[in-house]
Amino acid sequence: MAEQQLTEGQKKDLGDYQSLQQQMQMLMMQKQQLAVAQAENKAAVEAVEKAEGKVYRFAGSVLVEKDKTALKEELANEAETLELRAKVIDKQEKQARERL
Repeated sequence: MAEQQLTEGQKKDLGDYQSLQQQMQMLMMQKQQLAVAQAENKAAVEAVEKAEGKVYRFAGSVLVEKDKTALKEELANEAETLELRAKVIDKQEKQARERL
């Protein structure tokens, strides 16, 4: 009933606001998932640093032996990618907050 009393402009503004809220929720979920991935990456780097002897990495559902140096490089590249994704999400979040 209250929605019938809204003008077309108000309905559009309300729709835009709800869309922005959904976008913010999605960004927050992505941010949380990214934080988990970064924590896992950090733990993996620490485990590789402490490892003596052979190191392994999952390839699908199979563990594959990896060269320790190569694995550290892969993990560093992944950390860099995760950091870039975090910056993009932060930028998107800032833009969405400004529009709210």
